[in-house]
Amino acid sequence: MKKITILGVTASGKTTLANKLGEILNIPVIHLDKIFWKEKGGIKQDQFVIEVEKIMNDNDEWIIEGSMPRSKTLDMRLANADTIILFDMPLYFVLWRQTKRFFKYYNKVRPDTADDNKQKYPFTWKEFRHALNYPIKDLRAKIQLYRKNKKVVIINNTKDETSFLGSIN
Repeated sequence: MKKITILGVTASGKTTLANKLGEILNIPVIHLDKIFWKEKGGIKQDQFVIEVEKIMNDNDEWIIEGSMPRSKTLDMRLANADTIILFDMPLYFVLWRQTKRFFKYYNKVRPDTADDNKQKYPFTWKEFRHALNYPIKDLRAKIQLYRKNKKVVIINNTKDETSFLGSIN
């Protein structure tokens, strides 16, 4: 595990797992939100592709966390990773974590986001709709295509996550 991509809906556990893996494996962690949300409304997709591609090409080891399932970078991240981790947590669990995160970071910048991106708005219907409309089935199908050549881990609950972390310690 030298090139790891971690996917999943907002608040599913991607950042926490990425940071733990980064410590255990001594591999740098790249948060896509820090790259994409540098500008209000996000940077242009072409620039985002260039920056993600540069990270992957310039580093022998990386953990890239962040979902962005509709980004042009998704196929690049999957193709260049040797390990793909997908969080497929139940909706109630994700909504609970989104609510907890809102209160924890209200009016603060989360450590995995760009410098100016404060959590200002209350838990919104936008986040709820994002969780409801997250293309998890499409991602599962796409990831299955990589099973022959890459390590694929699907995490459905905290027990799966704990078990996975225990397997690499």
